[in-house]
Amino acid sequence: MNGKRLANRIVNECEKMGVEAVRSIDVRKRTPFFDFLVIATVDNTVLADALLRKVAKAVELDAGVVTFIESSPESDWVVCDYGDTVLHVFVGADVREHYNLEGLWSPSFRERRRVAPPAPGDRLDTE
Repeated sequence: MNGKRLANRIVNECEKMGVEAVRSIDVRKRTPFFDFLVIATVDNTVLADALLRKVAKAVELDAGVVTFIESSPESDWVVCDYGDTVLHVFVGADVREHYNLEGLWSPSFRERRRVAPPAPGDRLDTE
């Protein structure tokens, strides 16, 4: 299963669980390690655990992909590695906003960094 299809499968499973704040980001041109990020936010750790089990089961059955999960039992951010797609589940919108993965991985953020004008008072080297 390719990364895009896998990302769509994960997004669909998140939406079936009632998770509303789900976003898929194509990062194929920005990193060689994976193709897509899926970012989701839930209200509590119980829902996060149920979501992770549901997604893992669906992906393993459908794609034969084994899940690697990085978190602690009381974590407010869980990372699931599915090879070509990485799922990030945040417990609470404030945690998601704090880490701002959408801003970090969006193409517009990287372009702004490249063409940002100098701050007032900055010296420009002309050599």
